[in-house]
Amino acid sequence: MTVSVRAYSTSGVTHTSLTFVRYSVPHEGHAYYNDDTILLDRQRGLAAVFDGVGSGPGQVASRLAARVIRRAWKELHAESRIIPFSTLSNPEGLLLDMFESAHQQIILEGERRARSLQEYARYPATTAALAFFSYDEESHTYHMFYAHVGDSRIYLWRPEQDLKRLTNDDGYLALKILDGSITPEDALRIDQASCISELSRLEKSYFDNRNGITQALGHEKSVEVHTGHIDIQPGDRVLLCSDGVHDNLTDQTLALLLEKEKPTTVARKIVQRAIVSSHQNVAENMRAKSDDMSAVVITCATIS
Repeated sequence: MTVSVRAYSTSGVTHTSLTFVRYSVPHEGHAYYNDDTILLDRQRGLAAVFDGVGSGPGQVASRLAARVIRRAWKELHAESRIIPFSTLSNPEGLLLDMFESAHQQIILEGERRARSLQEYARYPATTAALAFFSYDEESHTYHMFYAHVGDSRIYLWRPEQDLKRLTNDDGYLALKILDGSITPEDALRIDQASCISELSRLEKSYFDNRNGITQALGHEKSVEVHTGHIDIQPGDRVLLCSDGVHDNLTDQTLALLLEKEKPTTVARKIVQRAIVSSHQNVAENMRAKSDDMSAVVITCATIS
């Protein structure tokens, strides 16, 4: 289902609308369950993608994170509407509190599962990428506040501009940047490679390990949540996706899909293209990887 949420300007001259669409498919190897979980509260302007770490416990973590954050969000904002910017205080603190609540509940669930099984159990954990929107009635614009942990990503596509990745993965390539092995420019080039001829042997080893994440909700006793904010303009599109999508598709392909596809079908088209990529011969496309795949796209439009 597609829902458009409108925020009307006090001047009565223009209206802006956010259209939320989602699409998710499980790994073809376990079609009966999906370790990804999508959270949408369209009326209140919230969207999130969670990617559970490891089959089984991962699904527990991603669903629990979505449930905890959905409940906290609704308790904080009882009215079914986008939050007016004039009433919003400490949005970063709000994001941190929601993520911390989910993190602690996943840890408790892991401890409970370990006690009940009375044997070694894989503790549940999940990545998270979340965004919420607030409407500024004075400037007639949206503000987007976002947070993430792990390697689920948030992108901004704006007409006539390059695709902008708003999040940096908590992953192996980030570690190689920190230890001086590669530069941020090298990391981006390695991450975006599609053919083995584009990389040296050492860089290929970095590429093969790029899925290793350094933190996730529920993974350790403490977690560093990354936050940010950006103004949203008419014509903008925001993509939240799990690594099953961005591992299979380059930023260039994502940008083309965000530019060309309809607001009501763009999330489905992105996931379907990722599925096609995952079935390609690895010798021809080294990005090909079967995985759970999830995408949420929010389109901001101007209505006369």
